[in-house]
Amino acid sequence: MSRLSNNPPPNPPHRHHYIPTFYLSRWATGNDGRLCQYSRPHDRLVRNRRHPTATGFADKLYELRGLEDDLANAVETKFFSPVDNAAADALALMEAEGNRARWDSRRRTGWAVFLHSLLLRAPEDVAAFKETWRYLMSADELGQWEERYQEIRKPGDAATFQEHMANLPADTHDRSAMNALVSMMDGGNVARKIHHMLWHVIDTSDADFDFLTSDRPIIRTNGLMIEGGHLALPIGPRKLFVAARDEAALRTILAMSRRQLVRECNRQMCDYAVKFVYGVDDSQLSFVAKHFATKDQPRLAQASAKQRQDMAATMLAPPKSPRTSPQA
Repeated sequence: MSRLSNNPPPNPPHRHHYIPTFYLSRWATGNDGRLCQYSRPHDRLVRNRRHPTATGFADKLYELRGLEDDLANAVETKFFSPVDNAAADALALMEAEGNRARWDSRRRTGWAVFLHSLLLRAPEDVAAFKETWRYLMSADELGQWEERYQEIRKPGDAATFQEHMANLPADTHDRSAMNALVSMMDGGNVARKIHHMLWHVIDTSDADFDFLTSDRPIIRTNGLMIEGGHLALPIGPRKLFVAARDEAALRTILAMSRRQLVRECNRQMCDYAVKFVYGVDDSQLSFVAKHFATKDQPRLAQASAKQRQDMAATMLAPPKSPRTSPQA
């Protein structure tokens, strides 16, 4: 029996995909079960055939450090895995039914949370959020953390909030940040906005080129609720998912020729890539080489001072009753 196989080895529990396998598999259309991965490890763009499980991941990316393995991987197993499973079902629904799809709450909410997660789950996002979170927790920008700390401080505890924060182990800060990041993705305002936007699937079978995707797969305006606000995600070589603020924003996108739409999406996909661009094959090598990682995409995790204050206000607010996702 040949030792070569199209099937990858089982995914190790510490391998955390920020670009999920179910999503990338849409570009693995060849007989080898692989897609084309473009990258620039040095000065020259290279392309390799990769199985969808063998790219778009980082070891222990979402680990809760300092805990036993099962607990340490809880963010991956208890949050991202269910989110990605619901999103995979949603993607299958769109592939089968297109714009005739009848959305249930699980799949629509799952898809909205998945889209939001793609804006926050890459390695650079996680690192930036952890830095922002530690600053937020230590800076006491609103002057209320000290007051809250004094209310709960017990005999023998550090005298001040600042002293308490300075004494915490690094792993504790890390776990706190990961829990906050999950809460933001799961119940955040962005996911709710996406949930209530107009959704549309565009078929580009008559275009000259396939869609590319990347490690920054979401294309979006700087604000979803601004005039013309929208986001878009290629969901396969010939399909594009669009969420638009209103009919006018959607009409503007639908008015583009399919050739123009694919080219503009691919340009942005390559412009904002960090490490990887993906395609069915290497037929767009020169295009990718021209545009690869030429721009920095503003990221949600790189919070401004105002955003940090808003985040602090949210954390200090009294708890609300559990939110029930509306039926689509």
